[in-house]
Amino acid sequence: MAELFNTTIMSKKKKFFLTLTILIVLAISAAVIWFFFSGVGKRNAFSVVPSDAIYIIETNNSTKGWKTLSESNIWKHLITSPKFSDINKSASTLDSLINNNSTLDMLMSERQLLVSAHMTEGNNYDFLFVLDMQKGSKITFIKDYLKGILSYYNYNMEKADMLGQEVTILTDQMSGKKIYLAFVENLLICSFNEGIIRNSLKSNTQDFWAKNPSFSLVKDEISGSSLFNFYFNFTQVSPFLRCYMNEDSPLANSLAKSLIYSAFNVNLENDRFSFKGAVGINDSLPTYMKAMASISPGKMKAFDVISSSAALYVSICFADYFDLQDKLINLYSSENSNDYESYNSVLSKIEKYLKIDLKEDFGKWIGSEIAMVKMPPTANAREDDIVAFINANDIDDAKKGMEHIEKQCRKKLPIKFELVKYQNYEIHYVEIKGLFKLFFGKLFAKLEKPYFTYIDDYVIFSNSPSALMDIIDDYVKGNTLAKNKAFMDFSDQFDSKANVTAFIQMPKLYSHLFYYANAAKKEGIHNNKDLIISFERIGFQLVSDGKYFKTTLIAQHNPDAFKDATLEDFEKDADQTYNKEIELLVFKPQLPPAMLVNDGSFKFAATDSSSTYEGRISNNYIEGLVREYYKDGKIKSSVNYKEGIASGSAIFYYDNEKSTVKAKVNFDKDKIIDKYLEFYQNNERKAMIEYDDGLPHGDCEYYYDSGVLKIEGEFKKGVKNGKWKHYSEAGNLIDKEKYKKGEIK
Repeated sequence: MAELFNTTIMSKKKKFFLTLTILIVLAISAAVIWFFFSGVGKRNAFSVVPSDAIYIIETNNSTKGWKTLSESNIWKHLITSPKFSDINKSASTLDSLINNNSTLDMLMSERQLLVSAHMTEGNNYDFLFVLDMQKGSKITFIKDYLKGILSYYNYNMEKADMLGQEVTILTDQMSGKKIYLAFVENLLICSFNEGIIRNSLKSNTQDFWAKNPSFSLVKDEISGSSLFNFYFNFTQVSPFLRCYMNEDSPLANSLAKSLIYSAFNVNLENDRFSFKGAVGINDSLPTYMKAMASISPGKMKAFDVISSSAALYVSICFADYFDLQDKLINLYSSENSNDYESYNSVLSKIEKYLKIDLKEDFGKWIGSEIAMVKMPPTANAREDDIVAFINANDIDDAKKGMEHIEKQCRKKLPIKFELVKYQNYEIHYVEIKGLFKLFFGKLFAKLEKPYFTYIDDYVIFSNSPSALMDIIDDYVKGNTLAKNKAFMDFSDQFDSKANVTAFIQMPKLYSHLFYYANAAKKEGIHNNKDLIISFERIGFQLVSDGKYFKTTLIAQHNPDAFKDATLEDFEKDADQTYNKEIELLVFKPQLPPAMLVNDGSFKFAATDSSSTYEGRISNNYIEGLVREYYKDGKIKSSVNYKEGIASGSAIFYYDNEKSTVKAKVNFDKDKIIDKYLEFYQNNERKAMIEYDDGLPHGDCEYYYDSGVLKIEGEFKKGVKNGKWKHYSEAGNLIDKEKYKKGEIK
């Protein structure tokens, strides 16, 4: 998947830059007789863009836009990546054409340029380029004059009739690939795909975008002052994502139902880019977004209690909680009438049996914010675990209501969980399945039978008691978002009152991407970690204006973010172990074929300069002990090989002053066997996992860094199986789970 994604992206980028180069050559040619023509058409570039555009990029000053992009720190960092090396040549060609070219600046300044993406055959897409040539479009002999210029770029030129329109076809003499160009009044249209050109020519009489009120609504909300504008068509999101995903995404399908079009001004600074504009709502269907758009915004407050280690923070705010609840219930009942009737019936029976009133005991005290938080993977966490922070307008009322629910549950239900006291905070449990889903919708559907505690004016819920312990630990230490200056400076760029706000701390979210990905995706994520993490903070906000959401998206770029991030090693988390990376053999040196020809010793630096390897070659194979060193020269690993295959013992080390042992393992034919052992930097054992034929299989144990047992369980053919028990550092059993084939029962 990762390789497919990277290959597709790179081929699109090369086409993108090559087409821009051709357009610039056309514009330079037009300059020869620029002053001799007048009375051209005034057709807007959108008029020839087909209605199935996935997204559209617009600029009214191509040369300035390119200079701003190419001189930004973000761009300079991107092109240092090997994944972007293929477009360097095209980018350099653009630079040579644009820089210090006064004629081109005259031609391309104040000229509308659109780039739109369209699905083609299969799960693929391609681009349409539309340039407003203004007076230059009246030049009739330019099409013949181009022949001499384009021969320099090894292109042949021919003409064809397409839907009664003359189309110029440029053919690359080397690859045979074709570029299609046509003039529609003052517009030059261009694409590598014949089908897209045909659809563009068909569209020129329809003017779909100008006549579309939903698109016009959001387009009219953005100003024309930015270098770039960006438009997205949510009706095309599902087929577009199939270019990169093997199956449909429920989130994508939900967005396609909920939203229609978005329009953004795009501003790019050295280390930051922002999208500000509007997102239109589909009024014809009952959706979560429609419910959110119809309520008044509320104020975000949870910074004071949310851990600064949060990977994702989604805040839902409102002026009146019951207004939101009524709309969510109406939405749920209209979408799933049978399920809702069943839920409502069961809930009524629960209230009657337990003698509680959920609206009074649970809903009445809810204040202005419900926040969903994802923490980095922890010892007792599952992939879909969340922590929910619910603001209380009166924390005493909240405690009274929750204590009544808990008391009645303990009277009537066989609850085994005992109250846990941790750092002077009490962790409680409530046994009412589906409570959160009915009150808050699908967003909290995974929070079925939660544990909860109180901090300040918040009631905090989670499926995992240890997740609450981590939240308490950070709060006690003062390790909260409110005390993280860099985060708060970033959040100040957004409105304090909103309907929905999401903050991503990418170095923290990377932990989820890496840890929960399958082996194939994990390798691609690992190879691109510096690019992923360099967008250090991302924020997204929706503020309802009744008909649409005012929308802001800001990404903060820091090319050095990955250097200080805890990425694939989770020192404080017992079951976040290094064995997954070892299974991928990411430490294995990939020597150039030429180096394997000569026997003897070798010393070789990785392409990204992150590691250096030394060892021996015998009979065209890596043979014997191979050492890998960190960039600072400290030992990283020592692994034995036989005929190029990892065989025998291997030791991995931390990058610290003492080169502390991180993990010990035995290999047989590139596969882990026997026992995998991992250690903390203080030399205490961190994990023991039994292996068979390269997969975890058998008993496993995870420890606190104090040496106390934290988790015990078993694997079967690589997935969790049977009973898993979780202990506090005091030795008390705090949770039990039962798995079958990796699924919790």
